[in-house]
Amino acid sequence: MRTNTIVSTLLAISFTGAASASVAGAQGLYAKNYLLAADGSAQVISRDADGKLVSNAFYSVMDVYLKFNSATGTGSNGERVVNFFGQATTDSSTYGVTKSSKYENSAGLAFQHSNTSWLPASGNNTWDSFLTVGARTQGAGNSGNVTPDTYFTNPNSNVGSIVGGSNSNGIFVGAGVYQAAPTDAGWETNASANADHLILFGRFTLKCSDITSENSVKMAVWCDFVGKSAAQTGGTTLYTMASANLKSDAQTKYTTSSKVWTFDSSFEGAGNPLQSAWTFAPTPGAAALVGLAALLTGRRRN
Repeated sequence: MRTNTIVSTLLAISFTGAASASVAGAQGLYAKNYLLAADGSAQVISRDADGKLVSNAFYSVMDVYLKFNSATGTGSNGERVVNFFGQATTDSSTYGVTKSSKYENSAGLAFQHSNTSWLPASGNNTWDSFLTVGARTQGAGNSGNVTPDTYFTNPNSNVGSIVGGSNSNGIFVGAGVYQAAPTDAGWETNASANADHLILFGRFTLKCSDITSENSVKMAVWCDFVGKSAAQTGGTTLYTMASANLKSDAQTKYTTSSKVWTFDSSFEGAGNPLQSAWTFAPTPGAAALVGLAALLTGRRRN
């Protein structure tokens, strides 16, 4: 079996970051990569006449969420997120980290759209790239109230990438979006809106043909968020998260009211014999599996 086949198979296993061991509250970014045919339906893997695995996958989709391990409270008094964004300043609550935002893939590949907007709109809902705050179905629910912030320079043009702006002092801030009407009937900004307690931040789609063995891709998301969370140690008390920082490629921390949250990213990959890995979080599980693939495919020495 070839190395890329083993790695693709291993990447189909869910990778879980360290923060998921906490019993409650916001845990960090979580991404799920899956593959779709050109018409937006799920990929079909089969074997050709020579017995080789083939796939009709055309799009490789990465959905990025903020993961909660609980859904304490309801409505505006529930665990939730109302926006995510970038900042030019640092603060002690996030331990002085850089707080600018970015949403990019390491190979600089163009994100795919069925329209010319990063905002949720009616149309193709299965592979179209878009940013949101909770709302998962474009054109439905409260998705029409997702709004770009001042530093999002291209929400409706040149949508192959996300371009963030700088403040009046020329310091880079980065793009963000907010839910202008977060108190909708479905409370889509809340961890309780879905059984998995995941709050969707965005869908990022590439063409499978752009992801090659010579051009492996890693998705990076940096942002701050405002919302509410229970303590990771449990309990029903909710704490306001004011500009808590998240990074897909690094552990971050946030503290308020003598409570500390540790944020680790986690990732669930997709196996495809025709696509090299598109990765997200640098979890120990992922590194271990890639290392295992190398051992399995290494030649035995005499």
